[in-house]
Amino acid sequence: MGLTFLWGYPRFGSVKLNAQSRLLRSCGILRWSTLGLLAGSGVSVVSCDSESTYVATADDEKMAVLEQKLDELDTRRAQFTQGYVLHNMELPGLGFYHADAQDFFPFRYGQEQGGKWFANGEWVDTQPPAPEKSMSHPKPEALKKVEEVLAREQEALTQQPGETSTAPSTVHHHGSGMGIGNMMLMYWLLSGNRGSYVPGPAFQRAEASQQSWQRTMQADRQKVSSYAAANPGYQRLVQQSRTSGSSVRAGASVRGGFGGGSSGSSFRSFGG
Repeated sequence: MGLTFLWGYPRFGSVKLNAQSRLLRSCGILRWSTLGLLAGSGVSVVSCDSESTYVATADDEKMAVLEQKLDELDTRRAQFTQGYVLHNMELPGLGFYHADAQDFFPFRYGQEQGGKWFANGEWVDTQPPAPEKSMSHPKPEALKKVEEVLAREQEALTQQPGETSTAPSTVHHHGSGMGIGNMMLMYWLLSGNRGSYVPGPAFQRAEASQQSWQRTMQADRQKVSSYAAANPGYQRLVQQSRTSGSSVRAGASVRGGFGGGSSGSSFRSFGG
């Protein structure tokens, strides 16, 4: 193939370069020395960073909380409807589940405080061994606690007509309104244990409401899907959140590759 020359640099065949309008990226195949010469001739140099850095917004953070909640519900549904709870799982309003004791407690199994460790409802002098069970069915006394919390949450929901999301309510700090998602978890757990526990009025009310709750969850999934489709930067934030384990926080920056897609991206910074 014959070579021709432009400003002392070779080009191949019929490839033509318009020095006034074509943009060269600093992360392309040309070296910086070459770009320096071309910049003096009127060619614009565009940084890869300038077009691909995205800063998380408050809406991104709020949507990420909702998406995480929905993912957790999808993960736990199969276990809960079969009546099982994973060891050390926290259920809001009930505490942490200790699989061997088959009950919920205010502290994690194995939590250390003041030279003592918490295990199966009591503080012990030595670090407890790993539990024998990774999951178990809650005993009837624990399920009664679940239904009591479910009753309180249903009452809180009736007092807050604006609560229409799977995500935790914004009034959670007032001691109520943990969200429809958590009530669904409690309903599934009670339903999955009906062979060993006879549920009461709170369960019956939840059974009458659960189809409406399911529709709310589906609407939330559609909301997340539409938001993600319209915001490629949000998709990159969520991808990084899943990779790093850090939550999406407003003000965090994320840097992706060329264009707005989430594939093949790299990240500058992330975190609160």
